[in-house]
Amino acid sequence: MSSHTIIYLDQNYLSNMVKARAGSIADAYETKFWLSLFDDLKKAVLADKIACPESEFHLTETKYDKRLEEPIIEIINILSGGLQLLPWRSILESQIEDAARQFLGMLPEKRESWAIAFVSNPKNIQDIKNTRIINYVHPTLTNDDIEYDRQLKLGFNEEAQKMLEDYSSKPLEWPKLLQESKMSLIDGFVGQFAEQSYKEKIKGDYPLEDKLIAIRNYKQFMDFWDRIHQIGINPKDYDMVNSFVRSKELLDSPFIDINASIQAVIAERFIQGRKPKKGDFYDVPILSSILPYCDIVTTDRFMKEVLINKLHFDKKYKTRIFSATESDRLDFQELIRQLIN
Repeated sequence: MSSHTIIYLDQNYLSNMVKARAGSIADAYETKFWLSLFDDLKKAVLADKIACPESEFHLTETKYDKRLEEPIIEIINILSGGLQLLPWRSILESQIEDAARQFLGMLPEKRESWAIAFVSNPKNIQDIKNTRIINYVHPTLTNDDIEYDRQLKLGFNEEAQKMLEDYSSKPLEWPKLLQESKMSLIDGFVGQFAEQSYKEKIKGDYPLEDKLIAIRNYKQFMDFWDRIHQIGINPKDYDMVNSFVRSKELLDSPFIDINASIQAVIAERFIQGRKPKKGDFYDVPILSSILPYCDIVTTDRFMKEVLINKLHFDKKYKTRIFSATESDRLDFQELIRQLIN
């Protein structure tokens, strides 16, 4: 896709580099490591070898800790080269639109391969001089955006908890569990369940801010189905829609494949005794957005184990995956240094 190596840095990596630069990590070894990693990443960016794209998840997460907000944005500005990932919903909807065209036997939409995931072409990353990005305008998040993100997290958790409850009462073998997870995901994002939940919040006894977010979601939902209708799938044709939502083209599209697969593993491990963490559910849309489009991804230890050992997504999506364990961090740094040289 790109002559650059595209690296997604998760919030843990970014936060630790910020804390090391601020001198707020007590352990001297840890401080030294994160400072040296930041220096190596910066060298690789300046050498035009890598870019660490900014995502909406970076921006919203920084808003929850005002002490880290500006320093993290500064690091993102330095390491991204101006490269930005599109919002996760945009990536998901574009993939569903592509799946609809494939389902109908149509030619894919005419666009560059990078355009489904990135705001600009990764091959034409802006020059960086003295760690300042030329002509780069950082997007501004409003309070409404932050509240929307908070509600989104609650929604991810609610849907995941419902799946865990359903699965606990009726454990399924893996193929059936994965199929059910994919169908539930589609229904929750672009199906009847999503539509009904938006309508319920708009009409029900909910706080005004929740109603406004539901109105925003419902408008996005209707606009999306208008585009699907223009492609050739009539939302009022039940048989056609039912065939499409069960089609291989849709069920195997990357976002749905990754998201539903990880959710299914979380449910499977829940039965085995692992209680999921709240962050698990928020990590899922992040990984679903970035895995097909980034050469290297950092995440936590649990997600790395799931992605590599259970799902083998590192091979399927040709992505190298690192956690924040000491051995992984050192391997990651060595890889960056190899890229510089």
